[in-house]
Amino acid sequence: MNRLSAHHEIDHWALLTPEKTAVHDGRLALTYAELAAASNRLGQALCGLGVKSQDRVVFCLSRSVHCLTALLGILRAGAVYVPIDPKSPPDRARSILHDCEPRAFICDATTRSLARSVAGAELPIICLGTTPADAGENERDQSWIDGYPAVRPLTEVADDDLAYILYTSGSTGQPKGVMILHQNIRSYIDWAVRRFAIDASDRILCTAPFHFDMSTFDIFTTLRRGAALFIATEALALFPEKLVVFMEQHQVTLWKGISSLLMYLARAGVLRPGRLPALRRVLYGGESLATRWLIHWMEVFPEKVFYNVYGPTEATGISLFHQIEALPGSPQELIPIGYPCADTYVYLLTSDLDPVPDGAIGELFIGGAGLARGYLNAPEKTARAFLPDPFRPGARVYRTGDLARKRADGAYEFVGRADHQVKIMGYRIELGEIEHALSALPGVNDVAVAAMAAGDQDLRELVAFIEGELTADTTAAFEQLKQQLPVYMIPRRLCTVARLPRCPRGKVDRHALQALEFK
Repeated sequence: MNRLSAHHEIDHWALLTPEKTAVHDGRLALTYAELAAASNRLGQALCGLGVKSQDRVVFCLSRSVHCLTALLGILRAGAVYVPIDPKSPPDRARSILHDCEPRAFICDATTRSLARSVAGAELPIICLGTTPADAGENERDQSWIDGYPAVRPLTEVADDDLAYILYTSGSTGQPKGVMILHQNIRSYIDWAVRRFAIDASDRILCTAPFHFDMSTFDIFTTLRRGAALFIATEALALFPEKLVVFMEQHQVTLWKGISSLLMYLARAGVLRPGRLPALRRVLYGGESLATRWLIHWMEVFPEKVFYNVYGPTEATGISLFHQIEALPGSPQELIPIGYPCADTYVYLLTSDLDPVPDGAIGELFIGGAGLARGYLNAPEKTARAFLPDPFRPGARVYRTGDLARKRADGAYEFVGRADHQVKIMGYRIELGEIEHALSALPGVNDVAVAAMAAGDQDLRELVAFIEGELTADTTAAFEQLKQQLPVYMIPRRLCTVARLPRCPRGKVDRHALQALEFK
């Protein structure tokens, strides 16, 4: 059982613990035996359609146990799974289909209309969990899948074969397909289950969208150890109390959540001593979490272990991690992203690819076993992002575009994005440093800083957009900022907004900030 794939892990646990719950979405649950059978049938059905090794198969499903059946069935067929956000605009979905040229499109009753609008007449559509009465000529249903045998297809998967392609936003507006190999996943997950002591008794919460790389951890650590995966629906994420109740009902022991969701739970006031008694480990990442919210979590739950984790899609999962050993001393304290994972190494380099001194800010480059093959059908973009390692002949590194510094203890601190640097009055300024200082102000829930045009003049000034209500007056807020920032880094304006504009993955939409009106 040294290979991480649907061919081995599911079969092992289906034989060893056939009646144990593998996945549960709050309505429907599948045991390991049922998940193996369902994914085998789908894999057989895909092979029956002519899907071959390394063909791409798209799935676009509402959050349910069917997501796991779909991706495992695709892997069973030796193919590559390509998840699409069910809320994708049709034009984006068409762009992804045009780029990856799938051999089939898997949907459910909720996403069937999107599948029909973008798939075209030649692409087979497979509708899981339902039997539509008005199925088209190119559509298959659950009864068709159930007609196939529940035995594993005779397909082989090599370490350097693709497992999945995740599409991220591109700077030109065209999504980029990140190609992840089976060996990338295996190296990552083997490290993760050791480092976070995951075993068959764990009950893992999945809040990450399946088209987001954070789901890789949830899915494959569960399968690697024979644990149980609990999929939270999108509706649960909108209602903090319901999400906490879901976690309590299913006795969740481990959660790797996006930072903004941890912030929302803290803001909603649903975190109280005595709640979530089974939860032992909390990993957060995807974006920075203001230290004030981490303090809130740790004060309410001093018995739980918290980790700040960092890693881009192009490096498969977690690349650096930091276990928070003690309660931060103040909201101003910067929590590091920590140390590289096993089989991962990082550099901090200048624009000329020279190392920066310890303590200095440089761009973060990642190397090691997690690096993706590159971007599908985009050799120029791949060449710009995946560079020859300047210090290890024959190796590659990924240029993250993130700025960081190395502390005296060897831990790395995330500073911000290289493309979020601005120049004001001759000073080069990193907006992330300002945002960190602002996040410590009373009443600030979230914040984003932008360099905005100042009147009709060809000048720019720093403007802070604050989600929340400042409990201190503006004068007091500026006085507090002066204790942390040089004068040229203090925003000229502090503007409150009902909600910061966000991209589909939850991060602040920097381009949309420029369109906000402020007084």
